[in-house]
Amino acid sequence: MTGHCTFLRLTGLFLSLALAVASCEKPANTLVIPVPPSKPNTGTGTGPSTGSGSGPSTGSGTGTGTGTGTGTQTGTLCTDIGQTPIVLAYFTEYTETLPEVKLLTHINYAHGRFKNPKTGDGGIVITESKQAPISKVVALKSVNPKLKVMLMIGGWGGHADGFSEMAKSDAKRTEFCQSVKKLIDQHKLDGVDIDWEYPTQSADNETGCDPMDTQNFNLVLQELRETLGTSKIISFASSSSGKYVDWKTAIKYIDYVNVMTYDMGAAPNGHNSPLHKSSRFTHRSWDEAVDAHVKAGVPKNRQVMGVPFYGKAEKNPAEGTKIFEYSVKYYEIPDILEKGQYKGKALARPVTRQWDATAMVPFLVDAAGKNVLSYDDPESVAAKGAYVVANGHLGAMFWEYRCDTGDHALLGALVKAIYGKETVLQ
Repeated sequence: MTGHCTFLRLTGLFLSLALAVASCEKPANTLVIPVPPSKPNTGTGTGPSTGSGSGPSTGSGTGTGTGTGTGTQTGTLCTDIGQTPIVLAYFTEYTETLPEVKLLTHINYAHGRFKNPKTGDGGIVITESKQAPISKVVALKSVNPKLKVMLMIGGWGGHADGFSEMAKSDAKRTEFCQSVKKLIDQHKLDGVDIDWEYPTQSADNETGCDPMDTQNFNLVLQELRETLGTSKIISFASSSSGKYVDWKTAIKYIDYVNVMTYDMGAAPNGHNSPLHKSSRFTHRSWDEAVDAHVKAGVPKNRQVMGVPFYGKAEKNPAEGTKIFEYSVKYYEIPDILEKGQYKGKALARPVTRQWDATAMVPFLVDAAGKNVLSYDDPESVAAKGAYVVANGHLGAMFWEYRCDTGDHALLGALVKAIYGKETVLQ
């Protein structure tokens, strides 16, 4: 990521706000932010507590008990997160065909954005596909009755601005939560996916940020859960680093975490989404992203792992050496390998596919052996699906639906690896 705010290191819990307001800051690894003040929960009741708080269960405690009196509410989860293992598509307004819901359990419809991104008020608006509006996507429940459709809010860069300004204001938090509820009710949605990239940092210098973002995000999550209740899903798209969020608190309100195990590297010096640490490169892998989240407080069975349906080339190649744009969609790969063409034109120089047997991902090299594109194909996607099942993750998600081939080469491989058959329908 580029253009991040200058960081101010905290040495105590927060030092003082007078020092903190000067810059945007990554939370210290040892920082523990207290749970937001709880609202009293009065009433009577007997019987068992359902769930242990370690998975997508209903409840936040263990054991049994009876009695009358008052207590505190420390966070609740959705009572129905849908079919598992999860196979989740991010579906954007740029897609002009309806999704194949026989291959999906969940859809995050994007993009929801702040009406007033610079001030964080005015509520949320949805930008919809003309040919595949959100109403038509929700209507696909007639094909797959177990399908869950959520609104994704945020993303990367200026279009996703507004979170920091919203989160620091009591009034704006309430307005945000009420706006989300209104849209969910209006469109008959099953919940919301928050894609705030990333609290305490500015995305390409295009989004606001504040050193109190992490703490303020806890307040947003608490009020959002109170507003939506336990019948709606709340998820969050998390950096592969596991940073920027106080997970020990946030996980009390978030049903599952969509771990963005991609954009971890790019050609020529990295893989976009290596399953394991590569023998060629030293940057983060899926293994390390999983461990980082577990250590931060997100159990494996609350993690939905991210699969990229695109590849990453060199961002700023030397003049005259460029072959690909920085991001290459998977549906462009067959022409590259079979026809030697990219975007309808002959490649600047020939490339061949190689396989990193340690990282379990393919990459393209030129005649000199230089890595010119790191991407995923059906072989690597199948390996990732198998990893999800073997390691006890809640499921897999991918960015984004339109990047696949027309015959769903990547999605089909993912479903086959996770479900052992050609469909998620049961």
